[in-house]
Amino acid sequence: MDRERTTSTIRFGQVETKAGGDLFIVDNSDEDWKALQYLREWAEISTAFDIATGFFEIGALLALDGEWQKLDKIRILMGAETAKRTRQAFLESLKACATGQLDQSIEKEKEQNDFLKGVSAIVEALRQGQIECRVYTKEKFHAKAYVTHGKLAVVGSAALVGSSNFTLPGLSRNVELNIQIRREVELLQQWFERHWEEAEDITPEVTEVVDRHVRQYLPFEVYAKSLQEFFKGHEMTVGEWEQNRSRVFPVLDQYQNLNPANSGG
Repeated sequence: MDRERTTSTIRFGQVETKAGGDLFIVDNSDEDWKALQYLREWAEISTAFDIATGFFEIGALLALDGEWQKLDKIRILMGAETAKRTRQAFLESLKACATGQLDQSIEKEKEQNDFLKGVSAIVEALRQGQIECRVYTKEKFHAKAYVTHGKLAVVGSAALVGSSNFTLPGLSRNVELNIQIRREVELLQQWFERHWEEAEDITPEVTEVVDRHVRQYLPFEVYAKSLQEFFKGHEMTVGEWEQNRSRVFPVLDQYQNLNPANSGG
């Protein structure tokens, strides 16, 4: 791919600085060169992705379908905002917030992908450990970085650091500002590892959220869920049902106070 160098314009993300070095920029402004395309090309020559993101949406992985499967490992380190204060409530709220955002992104994906093509492969990768997810709980986590580990030593590792969340809009639609780092990747990897170790594993919760949307349900389960939704807010207590709906209760009720000793039996 030809990346023209110029001091006045950005062409396919590459700009020649006055000092003579190259500043590689990915801002989604070029129709043919977005952060999504950057990751697709790196997936071809990489063994693993380490991703730091403020938010994670299923559409990002679906947009990489056919490419992310070539990787041995994808680690997603994400943040989530919460107002909870106690540690346990804080952790639970962070997990719920992170998975809740993911759940909403799957519902949105259904608008254009009714059968959620590609999601089943993500569920399997989560179960097999090919994809791992953690949420950073110590402080608000708003970092965005994509560390790509090349298969060959001559390629090495690189990192795209900037403003793009691991979401479809962040990778392809929004105007973002990301730059590629090649020389200081080891320092960035150390930063990632430190925060990864401090984060909480939510892979099981993410798996459960995603699986719920693609799992095959029995007809009875669908029927029971439909009845539950239909009568939601209209459930009656046992006492209310006996008093107002039961046909047998009024008949039996007249005998409740009878004394067996006076029955003559």
